[in-house]
Amino acid sequence: MDIELLYKSITAGDNIFLDYFIIPESISADYCDLKCYGIKIQKTTIYEGGGKIVESNQINNVFYRSKDANDFLDHIVTKKVLPCNLRTEVENYIVESIDRAKRSA
Repeated sequence: MDIELLYKSITAGDNIFLDYFIIPESISADYCDLKCYGIKIQKTTIYEGGGKIVESNQINNVFYRSKDANDFLDHIVTKKVLPCNLRTEVENYIVESIDRAKRSA
């Protein structure tokens, strides 16, 4: 099982809670110890009477720098991104990052 580090928990509405996680993973070789970082979003909806539904989506090995993963999480927490939109947000963020890098080069 992957190690999940809770980044932030927020309330997205009445009885709807979003948890954002960083998933660090070691990439080891004989002479190097690299890490990569995945992202997970978990949405919990609690119903009166005691029922609840938990949805989650996770993408592993998206970032190779901790700062990049933290910046992305700040971005999606602000937007209250849901699990079903995680892939689209990752794709858009990477494209925007490449565009910013081209403009600054």
